[in-house]
Amino acid sequence: MAAPETSPSNSLRHFAVGVLCVAVLLGAYFMHINASADRQRAEAAERLVLCQQVERLACAAASGGLKLGDSCANNGGEVSGRSNQ
Repeated sequence: MAAPETSPSNSLRHFAVGVLCVAVLLGAYFMHINASADRQRAEAAERLVLCQQVERLACAAASGGLKLGDSCANNGGEVSGRSNQ
């Protein structure tokens, strides 16, 4: 018994379905990456706000005029650097 030959239109259909599946998988992957980056950006912004609040409280409590501005500089750069990407 000979195997039935596939027609060219059937091959084209399989190719189109394959391309569509790859496109859907890539779209889902990029959505996952974007959601992860958004979560990291939000967490960095929360850390910056918390650091600034602690800095204000420490400055208010300190009588010697301590300079604590450098403690939040790293977090601030992290937030602004990610927002540009």
